[in-house]
Amino acid sequence: MRVRAWSVALGIMSATLIPASGAWAAGGWTGGQDFYHVPLSWCIVQGTPAHVSPNVAGDFATDDLIWRRHERPSDHIYINQAGITFRSAINDIWGQLNFPIIPDPDLNFGVQGDMRGEDVNTFGAEFNAMLSSCETAWDNLGRSGIGITAVNAGVFHDGNGQYVGTIGWGGCVESQFTGLCIPPYEGVITVVDNHYLHPSVPNRTLPNSTLQFILTDPMDQLVGHELGHALSLPHRTNNTALMNPGPVDNNSDGMSDNITLNATEVNAVRASAVLVPGLEIDPPRLILPGNVRAQRRPDKVKEHAGRPAHLDLASVKVTGDVAQREIAVTQQLFGLLPATAKQFHWFLIDTDDAVTGAGPAAIRKAGGPVTQFTGADIILRADVAGQAVTGGQAWSFQAGNLVPLVGVGFDLRRLVMHPLRTKIVNRDGAVVWAPPSEGHGEFPVHHIIAATLPGEKLGALLEGKPFRVHAVIVTDPEKGEAVDEIEAKDPERGTVFDLKLPSFPHCFAQGETTPGG
Repeated sequence: MRVRAWSVALGIMSATLIPASGAWAAGGWTGGQDFYHVPLSWCIVQGTPAHVSPNVAGDFATDDLIWRRHERPSDHIYINQAGITFRSAINDIWGQLNFPIIPDPDLNFGVQGDMRGEDVNTFGAEFNAMLSSCETAWDNLGRSGIGITAVNAGVFHDGNGQYVGTIGWGGCVESQFTGLCIPPYEGVITVVDNHYLHPSVPNRTLPNSTLQFILTDPMDQLVGHELGHALSLPHRTNNTALMNPGPVDNNSDGMSDNITLNATEVNAVRASAVLVPGLEIDPPRLILPGNVRAQRRPDKVKEHAGRPAHLDLASVKVTGDVAQREIAVTQQLFGLLPATAKQFHWFLIDTDDAVTGAGPAAIRKAGGPVTQFTGADIILRADVAGQAVTGGQAWSFQAGNLVPLVGVGFDLRRLVMHPLRTKIVNRDGAVVWAPPSEGHGEFPVHHIIAATLPGEKLGALLEGKPFRVHAVIVTDPEKGEAVDEIEAKDPERGTVFDLKLPSFPHCFAQGETTPGG
C-alpha cells in the first residue's frame, strides 16, 4: 500500500474519510479569509525522467514525484502567503490514481520528452500539440477542464535542437487591458522535469551533454512561478520576488530562493483562483465547492493536411458560474488568427438532451452550417474578422420556429504565456546560454472564441443536467460547409456535456480535537 502517495494526493490529515460537506477542515487563513484549494490537471510527457526513471528527493514513482511538484510550492510559497494550496485534479470518480502519460509531439530533435520552447508564440506548434494531448488524455479518463492544465516536460530546445534556458511557461486567458485572468478561466503551466533542477539528483546534466542549469530548485520555485502566471501575475523585477523573470540565489548556496509575494500579487492570485473550475473553498470546519464548473471536449488537431492552425478546432469547452448564473461556450483554436482571417463559428446546443429542437433543414435555413445535428434548442454564430469578433447572432427554437435570443455576448480571447529562464553552464561553470535582456513579456499561443449566455436560459445545465453541443467552423456562409467541426461518435446527436461538480475525497478529524488527543 502506497501510504505516502495517497497522503500527497489527497492531503490526508486523519484516518476518517467523510464527504466534503461534512469535513472539519482547517480553514481560516489570515484575517478570517478562507483557504482556497486549486486543482491541477497534470500530464507527463513520455520519455521524461519523471516517466522512465523517477528518482527525486526519495520519490521513486511517477505519481509521487508529480504530486510533490505542487505540494512544495503550496508548502513553501502559497499557503502562508496567499491562503492557497494546490492539489491534484484526480478525484474520486477514478478507480485508479495515475496521471496520464502523453506522447512527445515531435521527435525530430533531442531525446524523447524534449520540447521546442524558445518562443511559443512564433514556434508554438509542438507546444499547442502537447496541450491538446494533455486535454485529450484527461477527457479519455473521464473529465477534462478541471483546474489548471499542468505538463511535466523534459527540457526546452530551439529550432536547431540546441538547449535553451527556458525552464517553464505559464499563463492564462487574460484581459488585454488589465492583464488579469478573465472568465471563462483557462490556465496552463509547462515546466521542465525537476530531474534537471532538484539538488537531490546527483547527475543533473541535460541529455547527451555536459551542460546543467546554473541553479538548483529544492522548493519547486519554478512551478510556483508558473502558477503565479496561471493566476494572472506578471513578472516583477526583484531578487526576492517569486515573479522575478529568472530564479535567484540570494544566499550563495546555489539554490533558487526567490519566493515572496507582495500584497498586490496576493490579491490578484486569490481573485483569479475563484475563477478556476473545480476550486474548493475551505472555511473553518467545511470544504465548500467553488462557483465555477466546466467540461472540455477535445477535437483532433492537424487531422486535415495543410489546414492552417486558425481553422483547426482544438477543443470545445462549456463553463458554468452558479453565482453569476452564466454559461459560456468556447471554441479553442489550434493556433492564432492572422490579420486576414474571415470565418464563422457556430454552436448548436441541445439543452434538454432530446431531438425536439431544430434539425439540419432549420439550421441551414437560418444560414447555419451543413450538418447532421438534430435537436438544437439554441443556435449561436460568432463572426470573426482578423483578430476580433465583429458580430454574432443567437436564436432559440420555440414551437417549430427560430426566435432571436437576446442577452448573448460574443468575444475573442487569447491564451497568453510567460517564460521563466535561467543560465546554462558547462562542467567548468562557464555560461553557454544566458537569458536575453528582453523577451520576458507576453507570448500569445492560441485564440478562443467565446459566447456567454445568461443563466435564465440555461439554468438547469448548471445543476448537472446532461446536454449536447456541436461546434462548426465555416469560411463560406453561402455553402455552409464545415472547414472543421468537433468529432462526435453520433453526428446527429453531437457531444455530451455535463457540468456536475468534481467530487474530491478528503480526510480530516471528524470533530474538535485537542493536542495529544
